[in-house]
Order: sequence, then C-alpha cells, then structure tokens
Amino acid sequence: MLVGLAGRSAVDKALTLRGGPEFVAYWAQLGSLIELIAGVALAGVGTGVSVLVAQTARPDRQRALLREALKLGLLVSAPVTFATVSMSFLFPRAVAGGVFSPSLLGLAAAVGCVAVIPGMVNGYWLGQQRRDLMLALAAASAALQVAAAVGASRDHVLAAIAAAQALPALAVILALGWAPQAAGPTEGEHDRKLLRRYLPPGLAIGVLTPLSMVVARAVVSSEMSWHDAGLLQSLWRVSDWVGSLSGGVMAVHFLPRLSAAHRTPRFGKELERAALVTVLPAALALAALFLMQRPLFATLYDASFRMSDATVALFFAGSFLRIASWLPLYALYAMRRTGAIMMGELLSLPLFAALLAAFRGALTLELASALWLAAYCAYGLFNLWAVRRAA
Repeated sequence: MLVGLAGRSAVDKALTLRGGPEFVAYWAQLGSLIELIAGVALAGVGTGVSVLVAQTARPDRQRALLREALKLGLLVSAPVTFATVSMSFLFPRAVAGGVFSPSLLGLAAAVGCVAVIPGMVNGYWLGQQRRDLMLALAAASAALQVAAAVGASRDHVLAAIAAAQALPALAVILALGWAPQAAGPTEGEHDRKLLRRYLPPGLAIGVLTPLSMVVARAVVSSEMSWHDAGLLQSLWRVSDWVGSLSGGVMAVHFLPRLSAAHRTPRFGKELERAALVTVLPAALALAALFLMQRPLFATLYDASFRMSDATVALFFAGSFLRIASWLPLYALYAMRRTGAIMMGELLSLPLFAALLAAFRGALTLELASALWLAAYCAYGLFNLWAVRRAA
C-alpha cells in the first residue's frame, strides 16, 4: 500500500511540475476510467480469487482458480472497454469533455482491460500470502509510471503513464507461465460458480466508485475550473495516505477476526479493538496533516496548491467519517450482508457526486468539501444502522 501511494504521489508531483494542478486533474480522470474498467472485475472476482485460493492448499487447484478468474474478469471488462472506446469515437465531445482526444480515451479503456491481468494475479498471490511477489509487482508498476511521468514529452505524458500501467501484465504472464490445467471439468464448473457469486458486489463497487469520481471532477471543472479539480484531487490523494493504511489494516487483519467471531460475544469486542487500532489513529493522523497542510501540499505538489483552512478541515473531517464508516462495512462483510453493502455504496461517493451535480448556486471548494462531509455522514449512519439491524 505504501509503495503504491508513494508511486501515485510521485506521479502527481511530476505532473504538477510539468503542467500544474490541471495535469493532476487530467490524469486523475484517465486513471478513474482505467479503474472503472478494471474494477468491474477486480472489485469482485479479484477478491473472490484471493478467498478461494487461500482456502485450498493444492497448487493445481489454485492455478485453475486463477485461470477461471482471468477468463471471467476479462469477459466482464471487455464489453465495458468496447463501449467506452465506441462512445469516445462516436461522441467525442460528450465523453472527452473537450479535454481528451478519442484516441487517448481509447488507450485508457484498453489499459483498463489489460490491467485486469496483473490485478487478478495480485489477488492470486494474496491468497497464497506471497507478499514478496506482491511487493515486487507494486514496486515495478510504480517505477514504470514514475519513469513515464518524468521521461515522456509534455504532449504525450498522459498516454505514456497510461501505457506504463499495461506493461506489468506481460511481466506477470511471463513469470507465471501456463502449465496444463489439472482441474477436472466438474471441479472447473464448481470454481466458476463460486467466482460468479462475487460478480454483483464487484460490479456495484467497481463501477460506482470510479464513475462517481469522474462525475465529481467533471462537475467541479465545469462549475469552477480544472485547476480547482486538481486541488480537490490533491485533497483526495493526501487523505488517502491515512485512508488506505487504515482500510488495509481493517481488511487484512480484522476482517478474518470479525468473520470468525460472527454470532459470538467476541464480535463486539473485536469491533471495539479494531476502532482503537484504526479509527482513533486515523483521526490523529488527519489532524496532524491539517496542521502541516501548507508545507505538506507545497512539498507533494507546489505552492499553487493552497486552499482555505475551512476547505481542508471539512474535507479531512469527511475523510475521517469515510474511514470510520469502513469499520461497520467490514462487519457487514463478516456477516455476509451483501445486499446492505451494495445499498450502502449508493450513499458514499455516488451520493457525493449527486450532491455536487444537484447543487444550485456558486460552487466553491469549501462547499464541495462540506458536501463530501455530508455524504459520508449519511454513509456512516447507514452502515451503523445496517450492522445493528443484522446483529
């Protein structure tokens, strides 16, 4: 997680030096498009392959699960890729918003489909607990993107970073090789059925999250400017240093413990312990970032990334509620309440994007941060209600 965050921050820094906040916002839009296409597979099937690989000790069965996951993931993401490429050429102004060329959008869509391969392999390695290989893949991916951001010409830097995201796919295929499949037809069909169960939540989360980010930046750029969209992106990126680490601890350490404690008296105690280990430190970390905001944003970006104290405070408060709301979210995962999880997703980033789009009046970064806070108030309250209802 730290390697990925450091790589993304380095790319943002390089883009800031070459094109200011606008370039940061442009790449964030393309990155969200890549995440949307890859996410329809990775947010669901990618998680599923980790779980299923971890539950079998047979290497041949693990490899068969990876193959099925890759087939299913590419099958799901390919139509989204085709639709995006088609729309970008048929309706270039509507899709590109006058900023991106249809060919650049088409490249980003194709990269999103290819990104399913290293993403699925990363899930496979997670199931095997091969953290060494996961770290190597993350480091190589980050290094390639940073090199593209620094070395490509200014006119082609966005395309170069996008292309760099596709290169790890080749590497993981060469590293794994393709041994003959050992699983029988009956076992293979069983694996497909197990993996298909992860499709609905994956489609909901994988589509709604990046699409909402795209809409939110588009509204801000339209109502204010791409410069302001870049400032908003920097707030997301900085708060993600805290959110990604907290969410990672919840997922890797506490989700298995919550799952094992479900329907026992230990469940509440595990939730309390998780809150002390993740939510409380997140509050302290975000408070520290707020106090250091001026030198922090100047270092990570440049001196033009300057926002009012109220804007930063409101956004970081919303980010804290976002992190706190993940704890009942993982409790819902442990309870297998997938319906509540899918409903709750509508009250997170999609609600924020809807509030921005529906706002009437002069939009400012301060108001956008207040809407961010309001959206995650609703999301956190819903998740708490859903956990209490399911308990």
